[in-house]
Amino acid sequence: ALREDPVAAIDLNPGHASLSRQAQTAPVLTVADLMAGAAPAGGRPGDPDDPGHKARLDIIAGDADPASPTLPDDHDYQRLARRVSRRYQLTLIDPGAAEVTRILGTADQLVLVAPASSDAPRSLGMTQEWLGGHGYGDLSQRAVTVVNGVSKASLHDVEQAEAVARGRCRAIVRIPWDDNLAAGTADASSLRPQARHAYTALAGVLIAGLAAAPVPRKVLQ
Repeated sequence: ALREDPVAAIDLNPGHASLSRQAQTAPVLTVADLMAGAAPAGGRPGDPDDPGHKARLDIIAGDADPASPTLPDDHDYQRLARRVSRRYQLTLIDPGAAEVTRILGTADQLVLVAPASSDAPRSLGMTQEWLGGHGYGDLSQRAVTVVNGVSKASLHDVEQAEAVARGRCRAIVRIPWDDNLAAGTADASSLRPQARHAYTALAGVLIAGLAAAPVPRKVLQ
């Protein structure tokens, strides 16, 4: 809603919590359709004749089988990146476990999301160590760490998680607990002001990071 052109969100994380299931709108097309050269439903992104081109999030759905990689070959992810970048200035990718290692090479920026729980420090630490040990240390240093669902009851765990992440990523953003989000019924208009401000701050942090990157392309979530 803050941008003049639409944003693509590629959903490679199938299941009950996938973007395709949570989004308020149906996917504009699938990854397979995009790779075959199909255009998104509703017209070309940014087309002034498209009345919905502003404030639009276009969901691109992946394979319905969580155990099946969406694309068969690692080089296909580079081709996917090229195809989607022809249509969108900004693309977010939510990968499933089977896709993470295969798509890291196409990402300009990572968003590492951890729930505000006792497991967050260990999870963040292991993720950062894995990234550094597999040649993604620079990407890890430029990552944004998001601690999600922060409440008074979870502050101790949040501070522990932030202590692990501090100095090992570019920025840390807290997202406060929101009952509407927890129920899976929220949209931007129904968020509490604190949550809405936190997400707006996160958007600013992401765009600032992309603006500083040599060749801004997309964000991996």
